[in-house]
Amino acid sequence: MEGILAAVLGLGFVAVSPFVPGLRPYAKKLVIGSLAAASAAATAAAVTGEHWKDLVAEARAERDAAEEANASAAEPEMIKIAAPKAQ
Repeated sequence: MEGILAAVLGLGFVAVSPFVPGLRPYAKKLVIGSLAAASAAATAAAVTGEHWKDLVAEARAERDAAEEANASAAEPEMIKIAAPKAQ
């Protein structure tokens, strides 16, 4: 939210700066600050997304392993008994 506010203020300063001498350097500083904040937020979002994908992949792997173990335990095992041959 602060980055958006800084960007809006920066744009406002840029729009007004031709009419107020000496305001342009402050407008540039605000824009630079908002760009840095936006870059930091994008990096944090990317890292969070990667962690989320890893967590989901691990959960799916554990679920699939548990389902496979339950399925193999539930399958009846067939035992063939051969009757002795009569002579």
